[in-house]
Amino acid sequence: MTNEQLRAFIAVVEQGSFRAAAGRVFKTQSTVSAAVRALEDEFDLLLFSRDSYRPALTPAGKAFYREAKKVLGQVQSLESLGHRLAQGAAPSLALSLSALCAYPLWLETVKAFCARYPQMRLSINTQHLSGVLEPLLRDKADLAMGPHTGLDERFEFVRVGDIDMLTVAAPGYFDTAGSRVLPQSELRGCPHILLSDTGSQAPFDHVHVIPGGQRWYVGDYQMKKALLVAGLGWARMPAQMVETQLESGQLVALEVESFNSRSRVPIYLIRLRDLPLSELAQAFWQQMTAA
Repeated sequence: MTNEQLRAFIAVVEQGSFRAAAGRVFKTQSTVSAAVRALEDEFDLLLFSRDSYRPALTPAGKAFYREAKKVLGQVQSLESLGHRLAQGAAPSLALSLSALCAYPLWLETVKAFCARYPQMRLSINTQHLSGVLEPLLRDKADLAMGPHTGLDERFEFVRVGDIDMLTVAAPGYFDTAGSRVLPQSELRGCPHILLSDTGSQAPFDHVHVIPGGQRWYVGDYQMKKALLVAGLGWARMPAQMVETQLESGQLVALEVESFNSRSRVPIYLIRLRDLPLSELAQAFWQQMTAA
């Protein structure tokens, strides 16, 4: 059994076909098939049922997959550690952060953590919807932080805070907005400004939308806020990001009929359940969850 064989097997499971797996591991389809067959021959096991068009894991294959993920994750961690030690490089921590979390409460904890590890190389990428979890699944981030969207049995997650959301627009964009409940029909023909999903594989649907309504998409909350202040649409926004504009009267909070106009969104620290963390990521996890 080799690491390359395990990588090929895991790729078939996660990509759903031998052809797609070949593209993921940059091998030919015949090489991937041979690697899986070699594993089956070595242990005298049938890892995939070939009765259907797409390969399906057998019960033995499911158990083998769970352990293979753990083993390969440990190998990858060891390889990374070896390279860092050989190069004398500073330890690194990569975070995938929901755009919702760009402002809040967790920064003081990060500041204290950086004081503990002054030589740390920190990388933070801001994502939205499926883009928050994708770097974890592609081994591009150690940890993620964001809402519950997309979380399932592949992930371990701990609630670390909350974000208050408000629905807002510029004053005068809707007549007497802020003093009455707006019917959905009044908003349907006005641009609902939304953040684009930053994921590249399986985008999520937006949840808090009006069916049949007009939608505009932007790349970040700063552009979203600029369009709102300019009177070009309406949207849900993190309350902390529009606090100044609400106080100055540049924006007003809306109440919309049968719509989640105000809500508190739980925020989670997230890791892959079956992939061991680096020493630095484990320390960050412990400090965040203890805060």
